Amino acid sequence: MTSRVGEQESQHYEGGRAVKFGDFTLLDLHGTWRDMGRQYGALASSSLDSIYERAIEGRILPLGKSKDALDAAAQSFYANYPYRLKELIHGISETSGLDLGRVLLVNAIETLIAGELWTGRPHCSGIAVWGEYSSGSLIYGRNYDYFSWFRELGDCLTAAVFHPADGSLATAAIGYAGCAYVTTGINERGIFLELNNGEPSGGALEYRNRIPAIAELFMFLLDSPDLDQLESFFHSTRSNFAYVVGAADDQTSRCFEWPVFDVKRRLSVRRPGLMVATNHFTEPSWGLPKPDDEKFFRTRARRQNLLNLAEHFKGSIDVPRMKKILDTRLEDLGATTDMTVYQVIAEPGTMTLSLKIPEKTEWTDIPIGDFM
Repeated sequence: MTSRVGEQESQHYEGGRAVKFGDFTLLDLHGTWRDMGRQYGALASSSLDSIYERAIEGRILPLGKSKDALDAAAQSFYANYPYRLKELIHGISETSGLDLGRVLLVNAIETLIAGELWTGRPHCSGIAVWGEYSSGSLIYGRNYDYFSWFRELGDCLTAAVFHPADGSLATAAIGYAGCAYVTTGINERGIFLELNNGEPSGGALEYRNRIPAIAELFMFLLDSPDLDQLESFFHSTRSNFAYVVGAADDQTSRCFEWPVFDVKRRLSVRRPGLMVATNHFTEPSWGLPKPDDEKFFRTRARRQNLLNLAEHFKGSIDVPRMKKILDTRLEDLGATTDMTVYQVIAEPGTMTLSLKIPEKTEWTDIPIGDFM
């Protein structure tokens, strides 16, 4: 069942607006980065405050870390941000009702607990189909997996569309309100990308003196009119942690395996028209063994299940079929688990997104192209 809801509710502030699509909020932001931050802070103030109260105070502080330690971690995460994103964050702090320290904590919400309860957790899956596998244009589906309590923040899930006055490409970032980075995003040229944890192959080494890769991905989309340009950014940029990043336009998909010491585009493709990314590297030129499935988030099982589903539905996969694929749980030979906190389907050719929070919302279609 899919809900395609138009502008149920629209609020405006200083050139920006917030539009409701079912349970999800779209922010349409314009101007300088400080301007867009001010619009963001005012239009999403209730969500920002809710994340701070429910997640920082209600969930993370009770884990036992001191407030000073959390502040230091949030400041460290922000310290190497590109200046554009720092301006965005400062703008948010001016109008949201939260001071800068609290805004930084909200921005770092997903990194503050990255080391807690880590082993055995599933962390994201992606599948792109085109050519012989798709019934029409390219379709990309992704599961965003994290701690299951993040589903409680589903009402704060936001698609923020940025229209920078500096001439950058309009870019939409899909994630929790106040998170000034990209783990799922698409720009006005239809370049879509999604990020998965790559620790099973790339290791747990993390560099704190590098720009966070998730902030870099935001910059990549702002500056990439095509996949070739996007690829050049990967080859020019060192990651601060190990990731697997899937990317696509309306014609094809590419996968970049991105540890802290190198990057490789996956070239050994046995199934033209199909790309599946979970949490381990599959490009054989790395010379790496397959990771232990139980220890590393069932990454191999989720990948194989998505490959099998794509083969089973080969030639007939459209958006409704992709929704059914993502609705298939791991125990039913799919990839979705209790750790899947939200799901996104992108169709770059039509510039349409579909969002869902498992067990909380139905699939909701958003014509993201109308806001680019």
